[in-house]
Amino acid sequence: MRSIVYIFLVIVVVTLALGYYVFMIPNVTEVKKVSVKIPTGSTYDDVLGLLKANQILKNANTFDIVSRLKNYPAQVKAGYYVFNRNMNNRQIVNLLKSGMQTPVTMVIYNIRTKEEFAGLVGRTLELDSNLLLSKLNDPDFCKALGVDTNQILSRFIVDNYEFYWNTSVAKFMDKMNVAYSSFWNTERKSKADAIHLSPTDVTTLASIVEKEVIRDRELPTVAGVYLNRLKTGMPLQADPTLIFALRDFDARRVNQRHKEYDSPYNTYMYAGLPPGPICMPRKKSIDAVLNPEDNEFLYFCANPDMSGYSIFSKTYEGQTKAAILYRKKLNELNVH
Repeated sequence: MRSIVYIFLVIVVVTLALGYYVFMIPNVTEVKKVSVKIPTGSTYDDVLGLLKANQILKNANTFDIVSRLKNYPAQVKAGYYVFNRNMNNRQIVNLLKSGMQTPVTMVIYNIRTKEEFAGLVGRTLELDSNLLLSKLNDPDFCKALGVDTNQILSRFIVDNYEFYWNTSVAKFMDKMNVAYSSFWNTERKSKADAIHLSPTDVTTLASIVEKEVIRDRELPTVAGVYLNRLKTGMPLQADPTLIFALRDFDARRVNQRHKEYDSPYNTYMYAGLPPGPICMPRKKSIDAVLNPEDNEFLYFCANPDMSGYSIFSKTYEGQTKAAILYRKKLNELNVH
């Protein structure tokens, strides 16, 4: 009788020990945090393969046991999941079953083209960048947002955003539209009306200001210069628009080739605003256009001391003098 009791106790102890080992012992690789991206439509075998391939689990067999006991194979949810090294199989499976994924951060900044933007989104989220790009080039899609295909980037506000990795194009646009509406509040719209520009036009002008200015303190001053030119009907003559027209983004200096290139973005050839923004401007650049410096300047040129600041002039004669000095400095530096 005693031997039977002993055997029973041994079985109980072994079972409990095994259960503790399978369920409660940490089973994540010995690093602070590891992660996995589970694509939409993945099966349990796909998930197990990803966990193995990324060397996330110490013991895949014990994870498999717990997964099947908790019916995880029938409840796979796509997403981006982060695990810490203290998590056991029960916690890992519960996290994956719940779909409680960790958001990813998207930093929208310094984007010039739709292709760059779609690429950024595609690198950050699961969604197909080609699908997003096709939307950005779709006249009907853009029209529904109150813009055309040249203006569509004005609908996206430069900022840091959090998304779930498996966010769809539709949900991505929903969040972007909310951010746009929040930024373009009543106060900003009223300021745009006061300078006789639409929010889209303000963003287009702000994109030029963004690319012209090195020192942020000059943003309102340069915005004032361009608004003065618009008021007088003078061409904007903005060098960054020439670079955009030719997609010559590595250019160190604008030359006659740029100025002679026929494009609606050539603001030397054509007066008024170009068809759309030449980059996604920062909020502070948009606000500089909405709150411009009240000045009488019509011209500005980079300071030949190469400080990043500009020399502002009211007359063409003043501009010419500054430009001669700046070109001389570029020649000395062998910038072509």
